[in-house]
Amino acid sequence: MNAKKEPYAAMIIVLALICLVVAAILGAVNNVTAPAIAANTEATVQESLTTVLPADEYTDVEFPDGSVTLSNGTTVTVVGVYQAGDQGYVVEVLAPGGYGGDIDMMTGIDTSGAVTGISIISHSETSGLGSKATEPDWQAQFQGTTEDVSVTKDGGTINAITGSTITSRCVCVGVNAARAVVEALG
Repeated sequence: MNAKKEPYAAMIIVLALICLVVAAILGAVNNVTAPAIAANTEATVQESLTTVLPADEYTDVEFPDGSVTLSNGTTVTVVGVYQAGDQGYVVEVLAPGGYGGDIDMMTGIDTSGAVTGISIISHSETSGLGSKATEPDWQAQFQGTTEDVSVTKDGGTINAITGSTITSRCVCVGVNAARAVVEALG
């Protein structure tokens, strides 16, 4: 009976060593790639700022709650708020409820309360369907809106992406959250 236990023990030790080596390699790869990923994310954020509301400078604005709750009860995480000179604000939120998860997006709101543009920073939506939320032609329908937005299926004015109503609703939530943040700032 001892003879049967030894091969199992040896296999367990070998598997444990393999796991430790693989974990060490993954940790090393993470340490090497993390700075590049952070730099790419920062570049995307900076590009999004100028896309949604062009300004000479952007100043971080503290939004103390870190989240905003909409009238329908949805709570949205506020990633950042930036004052775009005297043009208005740019708000970055994690809009919940996308088909593939939260959508990290920015919305520009000018001083009159109108949406100047939106930009999707990152998402996990289905390629060829929900990922169409990144297309400027679809995003353009948000520009100039001054009230809460929703898709036409819900009685609103935003044409949902064909086959991606969930994604379209999520983007609407993000825009509405940005508007609520700007209103809270007064």
